[in-house]
Amino acid sequence: MRLPFWGAPLTADEGGYAEAARLWERGDTLYRDVWVDRPQGLVLVFRAVLHLGGSPNVIRATAAVVAALAVLATMLVAFRLGRTLTAYACGLLMATVGASPFIESFTLAGELLSSLAAILSLLAFTAYLRSRAFGWLVLTGVLAGCAVMIKQSGFDAAVAIVAYLAWTERRRAVRPVAAVVGAAAAPVLAGALAAVSLHSWWFAVVGYRGSGDSLITGSFTHRLDLLAQSLPGAAKGLGLLVLLAALGWRGSPLLVRLWLGAAVLGVLGGGNFHFHYYLQLVPPLAILAGVGLEKLVARRLTVAALGCAAVAVATAVVTVPLWFESASAQAKAVWPKDPHLVRDGAVARYVEAHTRPGQKVFLVWAAADVYYLADRAPVIPYMWRRNIEAIPGVLDRARVALADRRAALVAVVQSPALLDPSGRTASILAHEYRRVAVVQGVPIYRPRGPS
Repeated sequence: MRLPFWGAPLTADEGGYAEAARLWERGDTLYRDVWVDRPQGLVLVFRAVLHLGGSPNVIRATAAVVAALAVLATMLVAFRLGRTLTAYACGLLMATVGASPFIESFTLAGELLSSLAAILSLLAFTAYLRSRAFGWLVLTGVLAGCAVMIKQSGFDAAVAIVAYLAWTERRRAVRPVAAVVGAAAAPVLAGALAAVSLHSWWFAVVGYRGSGDSLITGSFTHRLDLLAQSLPGAAKGLGLLVLLAALGWRGSPLLVRLWLGAAVLGVLGGGNFHFHYYLQLVPPLAILAGVGLEKLVARRLTVAALGCAAVAVATAVVTVPLWFESASAQAKAVWPKDPHLVRDGAVARYVEAHTRPGQKVFLVWAAADVYYLADRAPVIPYMWRRNIEAIPGVLDRARVALADRRAALVAVVQSPALLDPSGRTASILAHEYRRVAVVQGVPIYRPRGPS
């Protein structure tokens, strides 16, 4: 299901995380010389990918392997909860419908990587439920903490497990809950203590989202609008799973229902509602959908079966044609609001060909994947547009770097006025730089004097 999309462009997140990993590996300090609003676990995964070669195909192959492991682990969770037929149905649905390109399933997203750790945490917890061995609780917590250290929204397994223990064990839940929470804290504390500055780490991993880039900060109306814009794409990818999960809700395992609820909180907490956020919902939805499919067959619910069949056909109609489209057509369908992804490869090739290794460049604004594809470091530590837009003082740093002509090349991927309506950035480009090329509509500038 993912093979047809291996040629699709890298996302800004994939390229940006890979570039952060490469700069970190080369000696830059994370959260100071290279800034990323993710815990070290995610960047460590990308460092491992770099050792495998780091090409776009390697990145996509890694995503496919992780997804396959997630399917198997989710099936095992369903099986351990006593649902053999559900496990098979879950695996079938998760490996097909759950691989929808409309939720960016083929990308190496943080949600995908974090989900695998969360699923393994739940798998360890099911082992505890069978044996009541304390060691399984410790492993459950450590894996849950690793999920959070890959992506902050990966708390879904831990929340579901704690809620399940509190609901089923009542007063006896204190000891197992303490074991899970304590073990989960270990990876988080390790990440905090390993950072060069606890303050910098805290702001990047916690404070940045909490201060202006979450559901509860900034304009609530804007967040609702972003949610509404994301729902059509999510419906194309998850519509069948949601319908079957609704059918399977009653009589499904309590732990899985709690898991889905916690995963929904994780998606909402992100605030920006990118399509890959919805990857976090796939594993619990797949188990619930497996229950629904089993119920559909066992009870011969004709009307419901016809409805599900219609949704399945619609899902195939909007998805299968994309398998045979060009990479640019796929990018336009999956990321209609990120047109720069189609031309980023050409821009990266130009930047690489017209700069020397070690020279720094600047993308106005963002396109973090270009830094990675061109193997050229950014002139400031911030590679994403939202960082420059949301963090106080970063736009000023960008203008100072441009005015000092620190960038060997500047590619204007988005209008300077988008983040700087004052016109100062545009004025700096006009006076300090000269346009040397236009690559697929993207103006490229070089400093007028020595850089």
